[in-house]
Amino acid sequence: MEEDRLTSECLRRILRYAEGKGWRGYDPYDGLLSPLGNLPIPLYRLLFQQVLKRSPLWLRRVLLIPESHNPKGLALFLWAYSLLGDEGRARRVFEILIRYRTDLEGGGIGFGYNFNWQSSVFYVPAYTPNTIATSFAIFAISEANRRFGWDFPLERFLPFYERYLNRFRDENGKLWMSYTPLDRLRIFNASILGAVAYATAGGDLDVLREVADTLSYYQRDDGSWPYGLGHPRMDYVDHIHTAYNLWGLRWASEVVGGWEETVSDGFNFYLRNLFNDEGLPVGRLGGRGHDTHDVAAALITLKMFGERERAIEIERYACAHLVGEDGRVFNGPKDRRTFMRWSVAWLSLALAFPT
Repeated sequence: MEEDRLTSECLRRILRYAEGKGWRGYDPYDGLLSPLGNLPIPLYRLLFQQVLKRSPLWLRRVLLIPESHNPKGLALFLWAYSLLGDEGRARRVFEILIRYRTDLEGGGIGFGYNFNWQSSVFYVPAYTPNTIATSFAIFAISEANRRFGWDFPLERFLPFYERYLNRFRDENGKLWMSYTPLDRLRIFNASILGAVAYATAGGDLDVLREVADTLSYYQRDDGSWPYGLGHPRMDYVDHIHTAYNLWGLRWASEVVGGWEETVSDGFNFYLRNLFNDEGLPVGRLGGRGHDTHDVAAALITLKMFGERERAIEIERYACAHLVGEDGRVFNGPKDRRTFMRWSVAWLSLALAFPT
């Protein structure tokens, strides 16, 4: 089909650009890589990071922020190359990715971000392994193992989930996985994607069942989830993390069965409330705009749930409005900055993702 040809050509341009950059680039959250960014004052770090998130890329060069490898971004590229059957490039990206692992006592490994990160809730030093980066590494390596017959032992990740992450119950007896070993935050997407990845690595399926039950228990009557519980700054609904919740529950259902009504209610909410009248994603409930990460999350979700025609329309939009002639991927339709993990890697995976 002509649409498939155009999408394939668009994806080739993107991956050619990424390879030409050595899969290095800037990130929306890399502000604290600057020597000026790390005063031991949380509010200062948060404001510095947020200013850089909204600033033109030339300011990063002035502030001595290097283009870098982001382990999660590398995992996304590895997953994309694996889906495309490109073993040579998958191997090259894997060999870079594995150099950025964090070795844990007892032989375990995990992955974190390549920068210090200050949120409104907590602070995480660079390369502290976290649930999301580690889980996407597992998903990518698992696909490479399956597609190419690699034998990387996923059980090396088990100590991270079993001994380093905080696994805890709340006041209602519901099970959660923390975002990092440094917190006990109740974040839905971190818990469910972490539980799926843990199961993928050979972990206890009962943990997956219980965490999926947690999402089912706390799902709102309209089918939505906030980003997290227990802190007012986590009480929002957005596109990306709703998509992550749906992926996690869908995968949990495929592995151990159940939660069909929860998934259906969540997906119906997602379609009704997190797209605009033109069929494009909106970044937050009640908002209007989107960035390329929202577009990529929408593509993967629509493909996963069999909404092929809607996905094709968004692919057409993405390749026409978010990708330059040289393959660079812009952060949004009016934001011409390029972020290697947030825009390039995510759109690569989304376009490679099967329907």
